[in-house]
Amino acid sequence: MAQKEKISLYNLSLEKTLLDHHKYLSSNHPDKLRTNKYSLFYPMIGKDYYDKRLLMVYSQYAQDCKPSFKLTNNKAAIETIIKKSHTYSTPPKVCPLDWVNKNWIKHGLFRSFLWNITYKIAMEKYGRSEDNWNNVIAWSNLMKVSPCTPSAITPEDFTPQLSNCAHLFKEELSLLQPKNVLLITNLDKWAGPLLKTAGIKYQEVKTGYVQATAAYRGSQLIITEKPFAGNHLRFIEEVRCHMV
Repeated sequence: MAQKEKISLYNLSLEKTLLDHHKYLSSNHPDKLRTNKYSLFYPMIGKDYYDKRLLMVYSQYAQDCKPSFKLTNNKAAIETIIKKSHTYSTPPKVCPLDWVNKNWIKHGLFRSFLWNITYKIAMEKYGRSEDNWNNVIAWSNLMKVSPCTPSAITPEDFTPQLSNCAHLFKEELSLLQPKNVLLITNLDKWAGPLLKTAGIKYQEVKTGYVQATAAYRGSQLIITEKPFAGNHLRFIEEVRCHMV
């Protein structure tokens, strides 16, 4: 992300998130602490994103980021985890989001509603092609520490780190300053609790895919359903009505 000083503060917030989650599991779910491996999500920034800061997209969580690790309260180990997560999210000489195009067929990303919507918005609104749509966006997740399990993650996994994730959400918006922020996350149990915890007021939208809108330090926030399938055209039309 941007200046080194601000990245250092962001990394300290990630360190606190990992330490607090270790403490929570130690007290409430020691079995998970012993058996589960976790991944830490670090935002991925398209190589041309900083030119105009057009769009940042949020999903709920990611389970397959590198490295995978056991949670610990050892600060030296945590610093190493954060450093490796940052390296994974910022590969040299390529766009950090090139993996989406490369795995479009191989790993079935063409089935992903989120990535279909994202690349089509980047192409239609910002005049990008199928080859470079990912250069102008940033991508992040509401939940930063996720268990590396094949089963679905629930909002109950999110709640213990909600306060830290809300703080990190505001830090990301302040650092990256996106004009538009699209949260394809669902309002009820994901974006809504996070925004309330962050002290960001939102206005609910009663119809269609868009569920709410908000504003934060010059960024327009658009919160939508998280459908597994749906009408891409109608979804994009509704979202674009709220974009700046």
